[in-house]
Amino acid sequence: MALFSRSFDREKTLRQAEKHAQQGKIEAAIKDYELVARADPRDVTIVSILGDLYQRANRLGEAAERFAMVAEHYVRQQQLPQAIALYKKIMRLQPDQPEYPLALGLLYRKQGLPADAKQAYAMAASVARQHGQESAWITALRELVRLAPTDGSTRRDLAEAYLRAGQRADAFEQFLAAGAALRQSGDLEGSLAAYGRALALHPDSVSALEGYAETCAAGGQAPLGYERIRQQISASPNNLELAAALGRAYLRGGELDAAEATFDRLCAVDQSRFEHRLEVAEACVQRERLDRAVDIVRSLLDVIVDRGHKKRATAILRGALERAPHHIAAIECLAAAYERSGEKRKLASTLDLLAQAYLDAGREADAIRALEQSVRYQPSRKARQRLEVLKGEQAAPAPSFPEGFESPSAAGYYDRLTQAEAGAATDPALAAGRGDALSGEYSVALLDSLLTHSPELAQARLALVERMVAAQPDAIEMRLQLKDMYLEARRNADAARECLALARLCQARGESDKADDLRAEALAIDPAAELLPLAPPAAPSLPLSFEAPGGLASLLFAESPAPALGQPDAAPSGAGRLGELLTLAQFRKLHEREWARAARHSYPLSLGLAQLDFLEAYPVAFRQPCLEILAGLFDAELARSGGMAAYDPNSGFLFLAPDLDVNQAREMAEALRQAVQGKGIPHAASPHRVVTLSIAVTSDLPLFEGLPLDSLIWTLREALASLTARGGNAVITAPAAYRRG
Repeated sequence: MALFSRSFDREKTLRQAEKHAQQGKIEAAIKDYELVARADPRDVTIVSILGDLYQRANRLGEAAERFAMVAEHYVRQQQLPQAIALYKKIMRLQPDQPEYPLALGLLYRKQGLPADAKQAYAMAASVARQHGQESAWITALRELVRLAPTDGSTRRDLAEAYLRAGQRADAFEQFLAAGAALRQSGDLEGSLAAYGRALALHPDSVSALEGYAETCAAGGQAPLGYERIRQQISASPNNLELAAALGRAYLRGGELDAAEATFDRLCAVDQSRFEHRLEVAEACVQRERLDRAVDIVRSLLDVIVDRGHKKRATAILRGALERAPHHIAAIECLAAAYERSGEKRKLASTLDLLAQAYLDAGREADAIRALEQSVRYQPSRKARQRLEVLKGEQAAPAPSFPEGFESPSAAGYYDRLTQAEAGAATDPALAAGRGDALSGEYSVALLDSLLTHSPELAQARLALVERMVAAQPDAIEMRLQLKDMYLEARRNADAARECLALARLCQARGESDKADDLRAEALAIDPAAELLPLAPPAAPSLPLSFEAPGGLASLLFAESPAPALGQPDAAPSGAGRLGELLTLAQFRKLHEREWARAARHSYPLSLGLAQLDFLEAYPVAFRQPCLEILAGLFDAELARSGGMAAYDPNSGFLFLAPDLDVNQAREMAEALRQAVQGKGIPHAASPHRVVTLSIAVTSDLPLFEGLPLDSLIWTLREALASLTARGGNAVITAPAAYRRG
C-alpha cells in the first residue's frame, strides 16, 4: 500500500482523466478517476464525477451508487436540500430500487415536509411490492402509517405485508387498527373486511369481535355484531372475555336490558367482574334511566366500597343528580356510600341535600331525621336552625336518627332502622355482632335487628351468613354464628357439620381442648356426625362449573332450555359461514346424484330457492355479514333433514331435501323464514323493518330422464317473482316441475 502511494501521481492522473473525458474515452476516464478515488475516498467531488461518467456510459447502477455516496456526505454535513436533489436524480436512474425513495422520504421528514415524504414512501412501497422486496415494502408502509396514523387503507396494506412475510402477530395488530381507522373515516365495508381478516387470524380475539360489533352498530346493523360474538361463544363457551364483549356490544347498541342480563350471568360465574354492571349503570344515566342506575349501584354498594371503586359509584350517582337534582333514591345511595367509606363531611352535606329533597316531596319527618343525622356527623348553625324550624312545625318530636342506614332504598327505611337500633340496644349480643358483619347485600346486624319485627327475614339472614362462610371458610366467629343459626332452624346435621369444621380449624391452630369440645358437641347434636360429609352438597341452582355441559353458553342463552336427557342437542344458531355452503357447480352435481338415487328408490326430492327480500336496498357494507348469518341458519335447519344448501350470488340460497314431500318441504321452509325474521336484523328499506326471506319450494317423484337443474331454478324464480311483488316474507309452493311417465 505504501509502494502504491509513493508511485501514484494524483495530479498527473487527474489531467489524464480529464483528457480522456474530453476525448470521449469514457471507460478510460472512469479507470483514471477510480484510481484517484481509491487514493482518497473522502473526495466527494471525484465520486460525483465518477457518477456522471458512469451515467454517460449507461452503467446506471454504478452511477446511482456513486451519487448515493455523495448524498450521504451531504446528509452528514446537514446539507439536506443538496441531498434531496441528488436522491431525486438517483431515482430517475434507478426507479426500481426502493431504498432510494425510502432515503428521500426520510430527508423530507427531517425538512418538515410530510406531504413530500408521503409521496416518496408511497413510491417506495409501490416499487418494493412490484419487485417482491418484502422488507422494504414493510418499511415504507410503516413510515406511511407513522405519517398518517388514521389512514386505514395504509394500515390494511401494512397488515397484508406483514402477513405475507409471516409476521402474523404484527399483521393482526394492524388489521385491528385498520378496522378502527376505516370505521372512523366512514368506510364501514372496509372496516368489516379488516376485522374479518383479524378474526381469520384469531377467531376468539375480544378486540376484533368488539371492533366488528362496533362497526355493525355504527351502520345501524348491531344485531350482526351480536350474532358474530354469539357464534364465537358457541365455539368457546368457557371464555369469559367473550361474554364481557357481548355485554359491551349490547351497551354500544343501546340494548341496556340485554347488556344487564349478560353481565348478571357473567357475574354469577365470576363475581369479581362487578365493574361491568357499573358500565350498565353509567349507560342508564346517559339514557335517563336513573332509577335503574341507582338500583344497580345500590345492589353493589358494599363490594364497591370494599374494593376501592367508591369514586366511580359516586360519579354515577352525581351524574344522575345532574339530570334530576331532587332524585331521592340517588341522594340516599350517595349518602350510604359516604357513610360506608367513613367520609363524615361529605355525608353531612349529602344529608342536608337529602333533607331538602324530602321537604320538596312533602316528607317532613324524613327531612327531620336526615338533618338530625347531619348535625350528628358535622354540627353547623345552618343545619341546627333548619332542624329547629322543622321540629317547631311538628306536633310531636321525631324519633332520633339511627347511627347507620345499611339499606337506603325503601322510602320508609329510617323508620325501620330506628326500630333496628332500638332492638340492638335491648339485646347486647346483637349490638356486639354488628362489628363482625362483612360485606353482602344486607348487613347481618341489620337483619338481626329487624328479625324481631320481621321473622320472615330469618332465611335471608341464614343465606347471607352461608355465603360469607363460603367466601371465608377459615372465619371461626362466622362459622360459630352459622352453627347457632342451623340449630335455631333445627338443621341438626348442618349444625354438626359446622362443629366438625370448627374442630378442624381449632386443631390447626393448636387449640386441642376446643377441638375436642367441638367434636363432642357435634356428636351430641347428631350421633352420626362422624359419617357426615365435610361440606353440604352445593345447590344446583346454576351450572357455574366450566365443565358443565354448555358451560358459559348455557348461562348466556338461559332463555333457551337445555335438551332433555337422551334428546339431540339444539342446532347452533347461525354458526355457519357463507363459504361453507356449496357452490352452484357443486350443487348441480349433488342434484344429479340425488335425482338418480331418488328415482331408483322411488322417494320424493324437494328443491327450494330463497332470496333476501329487498336486497338491493340493504346496505352494501353489511350484506356479507348478513348472508353469513343466513348461511348458518340454512346449514343448521337442513342438517336436521339431511339436506344440503348452496349459495349463488345471482340466484340466492338453493337447498335440496331428499325424501321430503311438498308439505314437509314447506314446513321446513317456513321454519327457515321464521328463524331469519326472528333474528331481528334491521332493514330500514323493508316494510317489515327487519331482514326477511321469500322462499319457493317444489317437490315431486323424479324420473331417470329429468329436467335440468336450470329449468327447475327458473320455475322457482317465477314463483318467487309473484311472491316478492306482494312484499315477500312468505313461503310459496311452485308447481311440480319433474316430468312423470
